[in-house]
Amino acid sequence: MTRQLLVPSALALSIALPAAAATSRFEARTFTEPAKPGLAVTGALSNYVATATAHVVVPVKWHRRASPAGRLRFATTQNPSCRYSLVYTVRSVIAAPGTAADFVATKLPAASARHLLDSGLRGSAAWRVVRQPGIGGRVRVDALWAGVLTRRADVVPAGRTAWAQIQVTARSRKGDECHAGTWREALGPEIGDSLAVARAKLKFTRAS
Repeated sequence: MTRQLLVPSALALSIALPAAAATSRFEARTFTEPAKPGLAVTGALSNYVATATAHVVVPVKWHRRASPAGRLRFATTQNPSCRYSLVYTVRSVIAAPGTAADFVATKLPAASARHLLDSGLRGSAAWRVVRQPGIGGRVRVDALWAGVLTRRADVVPAGRTAWAQIQVTARSRKGDECHAGTWREALGPEIGDSLAVARAKLKFTRAS
């Protein structure tokens, strides 16, 4: 499924999210990339590093778990015999300029069309949700959101772009029985809805 959202505000969830997702309960989460290593800054702000702060929404039914800086961890139960653990991370990278859609497609290819669970565009950002081939009887779903973080000359070399990327990895527990409905109809779309209204902004932190 590929979708394109043309809404001005990530807060308007009932408009920005698909109708099915709008009936669910979501909550906002914010997390920031650690300052190390960060992106080097030149000029007047050379004592700082540039990082990305990410904002996402997640279903309240996901159970928050303790996690280090720059990450979000959750556990979710799809049925009595199927549970997934999820990890969100955010980082900034310097890469070639281009479209966000090309960026995520290159960074997160799908083994086949049926492995692509969700994808879409919102403004200048893009996301993809992909089920990976089976890993020892466990299910793994990866997702990637990307948007331009900055093109400031004191952060980005000429001819390059600083991208913010939010990565999501979900894995079923070893021995669990997670049928296709748990990831194709539930988990995949939930992650897609989470990233559909994601955003990231530039943050400067004093280098240690």
